[in-house]
Amino acid sequence: MLKLRALLADVALTGAAALLFAGSGTAVSVPLAIAQVGPLLLRRRLPAAVLIVVAAATAVHTTSGMARAIGFLPVTVAIFTAAAQRTVLTRWVLCPAAGLTVAAASAARHGLIEGFLLAVVMMVIAWLAGFERDEHLRLRLAAAASADRERLARRVHDTLAHTVTIMLLQTEALRATAPLGPDDRRRVDLVLTAGREALADVRAALADAEPSLDLPDRLALLRASGLRLPDRLPPSLTTDLSPPLRDLAARLIGEAATNALRHDGPGTRLTVAATRSGPALTIRIVSSGGRATPPPAGPGFGLKSLSKDISGYGGSLTYGPAGDTWEVVAVLPAGDGPGQ
Repeated sequence: MLKLRALLADVALTGAAALLFAGSGTAVSVPLAIAQVGPLLLRRRLPAAVLIVVAAATAVHTTSGMARAIGFLPVTVAIFTAAAQRTVLTRWVLCPAAGLTVAAASAARHGLIEGFLLAVVMMVIAWLAGFERDEHLRLRLAAAASADRERLARRVHDTLAHTVTIMLLQTEALRATAPLGPDDRRRVDLVLTAGREALADVRAALADAEPSLDLPDRLALLRASGLRLPDRLPPSLTTDLSPPLRDLAARLIGEAATNALRHDGPGTRLTVAATRSGPALTIRIVSSGGRATPPPAGPGFGLKSLSKDISGYGGSLTYGPAGDTWEVVAVLPAGDGPGQ
C-alpha cells in the first residue's frame, strides 16, 4: 500500500511538472524538458542517477534560455530526494555539485544576483528540506522501534518474570518443608540458583510493556502461592475509570501483589482500597503481616514503568514503607462511569 501511494505521488508530481512546463512556455527545448521531468518517476529508486540527469538537463536548458522559476522545480525535487539519502557521496558530494552546476548555468544566463545567488538559495533550501525529512523519519522509526521494545519488555515482565517468581517461591517452600536427602537438597539448590539467575537476566533485559495475564488469573495464582488477598476488588475500579485506566489499575494491582509475595513471602496480606475524591480516584494497596525481606535497591522495573504510564495520563504514583507495612498509592483521573 505504501509503495503504491509513493508511486501515485511520483506520477502526480511528474504530471504536474509536465503540465507546468507545457502550459507556461517554460521549455525552450522539448527533449531537455523531458530529461528534466521524466526521471522524477524514478527519484525514489535511483535518487543519485536521477539527480545527475535532471541537474545536467537543467543546466543546459538554463543556458538555452529556460525561465528560472518553474524550470528549477525538477532539480529542487531531485535534490530534496537525494539529500534524504544517508550515503556520504550522495548527500555531501553529489547534491552540492548538482546545485553549483545549476547555479553556475543560471549565473551565466542571468548574472550573479538574479542568477547565481537565487539558484544557490533554492538549492540549499531543497537540500535542507531533504536532510530534515531524513532526520524526522529516522526519529519516527527509532520511536516506533522503542515502543515495540517497550511492549515486548512489559509483556515479558508481566508473564515470564511473574511465573519464575512463583516457581522460586514454591521451590523454596519445598526445600524448607519437605524431608529431602542430601542429593535431593542439592538438586533443589541448583534449581533455585538457576531460577534466581534467570529472574535476574529477565529483569536486566526489560524496558517497558503491556500485561498478557488477566488480573483475576494472576491473583488466583498468587493466592494459591500463599498471598492473602481480598475476595473482591473495589467496584469503583471498573465503574469510575475509562478502559485504558482500568487496564493500568489492573497492572498496578498485579504488580503490587507480586511484589508483596516476592518480598514478604507466603502469609502476607494485601488490601486494596479505592476512594473517589472529585475528579480523582485514589487506589491504595497495602501489604502487611509477612516476614519482610529487604527490597532491592531502588524502584523495580514494574513500578518505574507504571509510574511513567500513570504520569502520562495526568496521575501520580507513590510507594514505600509505612511503618510495618508497604504502601502503593496511585491517583488516577476518574470519569463519570464506564461510558465516558
